[in-house]
Amino acid sequence: MFEPDTNQITPEFIEEMVDRVISSLTKKLEELDVSMDYIAAALLDTDAIGLGSTQSQRGRMGAPSTSHLTPARAARTSAPHSDSDK
Repeated sequence: MFEPDTNQITPEFIEEMVDRVISSLTKKLEELDVSMDYIAAALLDTDAIGLGSTQSQRGRMGAPSTSHLTPARAARTSAPHSDSDK
């Protein structure tokens, strides 16, 4: 590890500090991404590992190839509402 002279701020010192900050932020963002995967998996009624796999294969916005809804639930969700439903 780089031990700077405490009386002088050098370009090497600044570079080391920037590297440390970037490393720390990267770790925190990775932890946040994993947490968001679990939240998204709960909302999509799927598992976080499968969601992470889909993201790896298709990118962050990759949609699943099939609906996560069961056929009956999908029919209820997509059925048009009549005025009598209100």
